[in-house]
This record gives sequence, structure tokens and C-alpha cells, in this order.
Amino acid sequence: MRRMQIGLVLWGLLACSALAADIQRQHEQMLYPVCRVTVGQGGGSGTVVYSEDRGDGCQTYVLSNHHVIESAIKVKEQWSSLLQADVKREFNEPVKVEVFCYGEGSRQDKCDSYMADVVAHSRDHDLALVKLRTSRKISYVAKLLPEKAKVSIFEPIWAIGCSLLHPPVVTEGIIDYLDDVIDRKTYWMGSANIIFGNSGGAVFIERDSQYFFIGVPSRVAVTWGQAVTHMGFFVPPMRIREWFADEQLRFLTDAKAKPSDCFAERKKLRERAELKILRDLKAKSQK
Repeated sequence: MRRMQIGLVLWGLLACSALAADIQRQHEQMLYPVCRVTVGQGGGSGTVVYSEDRGDGCQTYVLSNHHVIESAIKVKEQWSSLLQADVKREFNEPVKVEVFCYGEGSRQDKCDSYMADVVAHSRDHDLALVKLRTSRKISYVAKLLPEKAKVSIFEPIWAIGCSLLHPPVVTEGIIDYLDDVIDRKTYWMGSANIIFGNSGGAVFIERDSQYFFIGVPSRVAVTWGQAVTHMGFFVPPMRIREWFADEQLRFLTDAKAKPSDCFAERKKLRERAELKILRDLKAKSQK
């Protein structure tokens, strides 16, 4: 009898220890990478998806929604002596990113504020990437779900974002649907409550006691002018990977790629596009 009691006590201690370790992982892998992104009086959320030095200095990038940072994107026509024509160019304003720091696990200790530059964006995908103006390494980075991992309806998820621009708020739910198509793009639906301000934040799922980033909250169902907070739509991982590839941002998914190489390739593609414009203009003038 005494041995049984000792065994039960030990089992209880082990269970408590395992629970504490899991809660710590939840904090570090889900809560801590989520930040607040603001542009003027508006904004939303973002998620740290990269912060390291691969030989070109420590760089940190935050993923958000296009509509969160849209007011920072300024496009103007400017005369190009090379093309001998007015061309549209971007002159983006900086955005503010606030990374929250916690003491005693869950207690917000302080908030580190950084200015950041918009480096890539897509209205169609409703995604945007900003680069922090700092060489400081951010300790907690979200891990994107591995490409071959499967996700099913009924699986538990967590949505984290700056609801109504409050510091990061955590809600729990399940995967509701995997095949919604909005504006010709696939979205997944989850029942974890989201509201305005969650846009650009993160949805997570658990795999083998690890928590993975599976999407960016982008939309919420609305009826009669009221948000249906348990019907949230988020950009799923395959679309995030597709956009990274389209934008030559493979350093975000390939540990061997360097940001400097990727942005050099982006510059080359931009220069090729300008030369094509020049050829097209010359061809039109000769007709």
C-alpha cells in the first residue's frame, strides 16, 4: 500500500513537471514571437519569423498582413532618365513594431519598440514582411509548420494577436474548415476567437509537444455589421510558402540561404523588369 502511495505521488510530480514544461513551451513558441505592428493610429499584429546572423549581420523580419501596413506604402510616379518615361516607384514609410518581454513567464515586463521597413508585400495574398531597424537578436521566433505535415478539421489551434491593439491575447479553438476560397485565394477557418487587431498575428498547432506557426489571421466573418469572432479566416502555411518563393524570400524557409543573396536576386529581377519596360516603350515608339 505504501509503495502504491509513493508511486502515485511520484506520478503526480512527474505530471506536474511535464505540464509546467509544456506551458513554458507554449509561452516561448507561441506567445513570445507575436508582436504589435502600428502605422499612425492604426495597425494590428505581426509574428517574428526570422532573427539570426547568416554571415551578413543579425537581421530580424516580422510577417504581417498587407492591410495592416497598407497605409505605409506610398507609390509615386517619378521620371526615369534611363527609360525616358514616368515610372511608378515605392517610397514606403516606416512602421512601428513592439516586441513584448515577459517576466515570471506570463507577466508583461516591458515592451521593446523598433522602427521597421516594409521590404515585401502582396495585396492578393494579404501578406507583408517588415525588417526591424536593429542588429539585436530577438530571442523567440515562430517555427513554420513543416511542408509535408498534414492538418485536419477538429484539431486544436491557438490564435494569438493584439486584439483591438491590446498586447497579445491568446484564444483557443479548433480547425473548422480547410477549403474556403475568398478573392480566388484559399483560406482556412478556425474557431479560436479573433477580432480587429488580430490581423497579421499567428495561428499555431501542436505537433509532438512542439508548437508550429500555421497561418496569419486575415479576415473575420461579419453579419449585420457584427463580427462573428469564432469564424476567423487565416492565410494557411502553403500560401505563406508560396508567397515566400514568389518574392525570392527563400531564406525564411531555407536555413542555407542568406537574406543578402535573396535581396540581391530581388534587385536583379527588378532591374530586368525595368529593362523590359524600356524595350516595350521603344517598340511602341517605332510603330
